[in-house]
Amino acid sequence: MKKILLDTYGADLGEEEIISGGIDALIAIPELFIEFYGNKDLINFLLSSSGVDESRWSVVGSTDFITNHDNPMDIFRGRNESSMAMALNGIKNDEEALGLLSAGNTGALMVGSIARIGLKQGLSAPVLCSLIPGPENNTWTALLDCGAHLTPSASDLVLFAKLGSEFYSSRFNNPSPRVGLLSVGSEKSKGNALTLEAHRLLSYSDLNFIGNVEGCDVQNGSCEVITTDGFSGNVLIKAIESAGMACAKMLGSKDPALYSRMEANFNFTELGGAYFLGINRTVVKMHGAGNRRTVLSCVKQLIG
Repeated sequence: MKKILLDTYGADLGEEEIISGGIDALIAIPELFIEFYGNKDLINFLLSSSGVDESRWSVVGSTDFITNHDNPMDIFRGRNESSMAMALNGIKNDEEALGLLSAGNTGALMVGSIARIGLKQGLSAPVLCSLIPGPENNTWTALLDCGAHLTPSASDLVLFAKLGSEFYSSRFNNPSPRVGLLSVGSEKSKGNALTLEAHRLLSYSDLNFIGNVEGCDVQNGSCEVITTDGFSGNVLIKAIESAGMACAKMLGSKDPALYSRMEANFNFTELGGAYFLGINRTVVKMHGAGNRRTVLSCVKQLIG
C-alpha cells in the first residue's frame, strides 16, 4: 500500500470537496491508503457511503482548523488540535507515509513544517516548487519559488536552484537539469540588484546554469529549472494559467477536444499543487481554490 495523509480543512470549496477528492483517489488507485484529518463524522459518513473498503482508509478527528484569514503563527498558539498541526505531527512520526497533502493556509503550512517536521541541514526555510507544462507532452519545468519567499537574497536564489535541480533529477531521472534565472532580459547585465548578484553566484556554482531566462522562455523548453523570488514566481504562474485558459476558451469554442487538452495543461486547479522543498518529509500544498479533481491530481503527483 502507498500511504498518504490528507488534511481536509482549509480549501475554498470546503472539506466535503476535499474528502470527495480523496475518495476519488482511493477508487482510482487500488494500492492507495489515505489517513484523513478533519471532521470525523463527515469523513466517516462519506467514506462509508462510498463503498471503499475500510482497510484502505483511517480518520484522525479534528474540529479546529487554521483559516486563510488567520495569522500563520497561530499554528503555534494553542492550535495543536487543528487538523494541519495534527497532520504535520502525523507525517513527522509515520515513516510509512509518502507525504502530506493540504489545501490550507500556505504560511501556516510552511512555518508548521519547519517547526514540526524540520528542515534539511543548512536551510532556514522551505521553498515552494511548481511544475509547469512544457511544449511537448510529459515535459515539465520546475519553477521556484512560487510564493513562500517574497524578498529572498541572491544566495537564497542559488539555494532554490539547487533544491529544484535535486528535485527534478530525482523526479524525472535527469542527472543535469538546465537552470535558468528569471529576469527581464537574457543578457547577464540585465536585471535588478537581486538578479545581477544571483547571476554572479550561479555562474560559480556547480549547477548546469544557462543564464537568464525571460517570461517568454518558461514554456519553450529552454531549461528544466527556473529560480526566482516568490513574488515574481507567484505572479508568473498565475499569469500563465490565465493566459492558457483564455486561449483554451477561444480556440476550444470550435473544438471541444482541443479545449479539454489545453485545460489539462493550463488549469493549475486541475494540475494540483506545489512541493515544499527542503523539509525532512514530503509536503504538497494543494491549490486553495482546488476541487476534488485537484486532490486526485495531487495524489498522483505525490505517489509518482
